[in-house]
Amino acid sequence: MKRSLQSKIAWTLTGLAFAAVILSSWILNATDRYHFLQYVEQNQKLRNDRITEVLAKAYERSGRWEKTIGIDVAHFSELEGVHIHLLDAQRNVVWKSDELLEKSSQPKTGKEDSFEVIPIKSKDTIIGYAEISYTDPESYSTLDWHYKQAMRQGMFNTIFPVLLLSLGVSLLLSRRITRPLTEMIRLAGQMRKGNLGIRIENPPGRNELTQLAESLNHLADELQKQDKLRRNLTADVAHELRTPLTTLKSHLEALIDGVWEPTKSRFEACNEEVERLIGLVSSLESLTRAESESIDMNLEAVDLVDVTQSVIDLVLPSFESKGVRLEFDGNSSLPVPLDRDKWKQILLNLLDNALKYTGSGGNVSVRVSMDPSKEEALVTIADTGTGIRDEDLPFIFERFYRADKSRSRETGGAGIGLAIVKKYVEAHGGASEVESQLGKGTVFTIRLPIHSEVSK
Repeated sequence: MKRSLQSKIAWTLTGLAFAAVILSSWILNATDRYHFLQYVEQNQKLRNDRITEVLAKAYERSGRWEKTIGIDVAHFSELEGVHIHLLDAQRNVVWKSDELLEKSSQPKTGKEDSFEVIPIKSKDTIIGYAEISYTDPESYSTLDWHYKQAMRQGMFNTIFPVLLLSLGVSLLLSRRITRPLTEMIRLAGQMRKGNLGIRIENPPGRNELTQLAESLNHLADELQKQDKLRRNLTADVAHELRTPLTTLKSHLEALIDGVWEPTKSRFEACNEEVERLIGLVSSLESLTRAESESIDMNLEAVDLVDVTQSVIDLVLPSFESKGVRLEFDGNSSLPVPLDRDKWKQILLNLLDNALKYTGSGGNVSVRVSMDPSKEEALVTIADTGTGIRDEDLPFIFERFYRADKSRSRETGGAGIGLAIVKKYVEAHGGASEVESQLGKGTVFTIRLPIHSEVSK
């Protein structure tokens, strides 16, 4: 059974906390044990010195060793887990503390260690010996032994509450971390099912989860946009094909049924519809080439002003016949790596759009300049035509998208020209921009790098 990410994070944090507690306890215990052993060693020395000192004074009071000398020392020492064997100067046993007392109150925690023989002196003369050992093998007295047990019990009493607390905190943290991820998984699942209208609320703060949420919301926006374009593409292609095919079918049926005479004008009308289909297929082929991963770019260093001027001269008669004024501003030369044929197609498409949507008496201006700060060449094509609605601007460079919802071939075309413009400009390493106000006109801006790598 797979564990959830929340449980994995929770157990990982708990494990880390457990390891930290154990390590800290081990370090604390080792440090405490070192200092405790130092204390026991010093305390043992002081206790031994005190025992020999008391026995020496008892000897001085009696002048000799007797069975009853120092019996009180033996009694209290046994209570503390200290065993004493009193020997005279010839090392004969005077008494043993554990034999003098019928029963010791010290709990037995291990085997007795070897005795430490300490001389008993009176006026710098050895008058006897005290063999001292401890019930605890590590030379702990009863109080020392109880202190050690209390210290060990305290450590265990501290570990378990800390582990329980760390487990609770880990669960809360893991839930807080995984909650946005769970929401994102739900969003991704809805997107997979085709529900592209939902959005995830950004987590608080500015971190990786917030960036992930923004990326998913942006992905949903783009998928929704592409889904809309896909639906429009299907409808537009069907419309573009249906119109000439329907017209051609009606003409042929009229000729077959004898409604029309097979005159030259009738065949020319049919030929126009065939040419219309051929033109649509040619446009689609051009778009396919423009959208291919590798575009055949014949780049050469040319003067952008001269190349643009030649295209202006080519279309100028069409503008004059419609009564639209065409102006060009580009006096100084501007060398740019350029594909002449593709640049010509870019300008023809943009100028054709400007001419279609600008009425008689209007104005279209083309300007070539340079942006020194970015080392880019700027080409702007501005018209005083009908303009584009704000809601149409984000989609204007998409294939088959037309702001003219009437789908008129005479005004709207097939909706492929601007898509080709965008792809060819990007193939040059540049970018396309558009600004427009409804009823006032449109400005297309093309940015071309002067020195940069381009798509090939």
